[in-house]
Amino acid sequence: LTVVPALGSTLMRTVKEPSHPLFEKLVDLYSQALKFCLRFKIVPLSLAGMLLLLCIGHTAKMGLAFMPSMGGNQMSATLILPKDTSREDAFALADTAMEEIGSIEGIKTVGATDSAAIMGTSSGNTVESISFYLILDEHAVKDNHMVAEKIRNLEQSLPGCELKVATSNADMSMLGGSGIELVIRGRDLDKLNQISQDMIDLLAQVEGLESATNGQEEGTEQLRLVIDADEAMRHGLTVAQIYSELSAALKTDVSSTSLSFENGDFEVTVVDERGALNRDNLLDYTFETTVPSPGGNTTESHRLNEFASLRADLPIDTIHRENQQRCISINAATREGYNTSLLSRQVRTLLEDYPLPEGFSIEIAGETRNIDEAMTDLIKMLLLAIAFIYLIMVAQFQSLLSPFIVMFTMPLAFTGGLGALWITGEPLSIIAMLGFLVLAGIVVNNGIVFVDYTNQLRLAGYGRREALVLAGKARIRPILMTALTTILAMSIMVFSKGMGAEMSRPMALVTIGGLAYATLLT
Repeated sequence: LTVVPALGSTLMRTVKEPSHPLFEKLVDLYSQALKFCLRFKIVPLSLAGMLLLLCIGHTAKMGLAFMPSMGGNQMSATLILPKDTSREDAFALADTAMEEIGSIEGIKTVGATDSAAIMGTSSGNTVESISFYLILDEHAVKDNHMVAEKIRNLEQSLPGCELKVATSNADMSMLGGSGIELVIRGRDLDKLNQISQDMIDLLAQVEGLESATNGQEEGTEQLRLVIDADEAMRHGLTVAQIYSELSAALKTDVSSTSLSFENGDFEVTVVDERGALNRDNLLDYTFETTVPSPGGNTTESHRLNEFASLRADLPIDTIHRENQQRCISINAATREGYNTSLLSRQVRTLLEDYPLPEGFSIEIAGETRNIDEAMTDLIKMLLLAIAFIYLIMVAQFQSLLSPFIVMFTMPLAFTGGLGALWITGEPLSIIAMLGFLVLAGIVVNNGIVFVDYTNQLRLAGYGRREALVLAGKARIRPILMTALTTILAMSIMVFSKGMGAEMSRPMALVTIGGLAYATLLT
């Protein structure tokens, strides 16, 4: 409003109208096409509507993503070794793995560390895992998933070992979670554990999910002694008496002494496990009870299996509580090439057929919940932006109707943005939604220019159709220039191959596709 007029007064002293024969032909063709569209309005409106519905339908099939998957020139891998692997054997396996990994095409440098030793958590002379850090050459950065698959295939040459690979050290799953997470809530811990096992089996039915776990695998197997209290009372025993006697019987006799040597005193502990109770003979344990009789008290012997039974329960490693309610989380990883949001729809369908006991609930959390919450927030922001844009245009045009004409360019922009994602195979992510938010403010500019000039022509006495054709021919140059400047600037982000370029590419694709398509149909 200030600097451009000042510069124009200096640099635009002489103006010579340039000749653009090709552009003039383009304007003539556009004029003919515009007249056709004004005569048969149903044609452009129907095509625009059908394309919008087609793009929305295809996007729904593609699924949603929280963040785009990032490639990079750095990768990491972890070699999980067999239990109680000595340090010498671990280093020998690490050397073998480094040699095999280094021979894969695209890997420039391989480094290995004993992470437990670095963190100070190493346990004696054994090693649990070795961490590898890889640097790729510039040609392998784009196809780092293929490199990761080749590394995983090396497990066959490392017997007893497991090889886990992360395609990027900048792991975005920390921001939005990764894979499917089910949270089961309820009071009864045994039923919770059983339902969690059922959910692991249920997730195993979904193609695209792997490594389902409830986090209880490290727990120790439990043996539960179920006592029939009424039957025990008939034999003169209470549950408390049974517990007290069994608790004492399960303790092994321990004696200790001190031995003195020249170098000092040493404690020696002797454990007597003769006749100790175990899983096989526990129910054969005999209780002695005193029973009153007319001739005096008599002693009776009763075996435990007369009024009790033994059963094995699922292991429990940790007990989690949320809002004073017990809960267990089941996590499953999403395989390469699958979309978590699409897999969560299959999981929801399976959960609808699961007979959940009363008092228990199952919620899909993790990445799916984060996507839903983020998308809801962004849609609210987009609706608020549209409302603000409309109010500004009402103040500018002094009309409630004219802004609606401009607002109809937004669905066109959304069609172009979704179409760009469709063509490039990108899922609809949070970053892509930011592109739609940017489009809401940019795409109306062309419509404002067009409608404002049409209103000026109408006030000058031109008819409605004639004013629309003249406005289109007069404003096609500035509309194309403003659109092309933004499109060309954003194209740098689309074609960038640098590390982290995947993060900004969806937003640039949406902006370019939406602006190009909306400009064409404006």
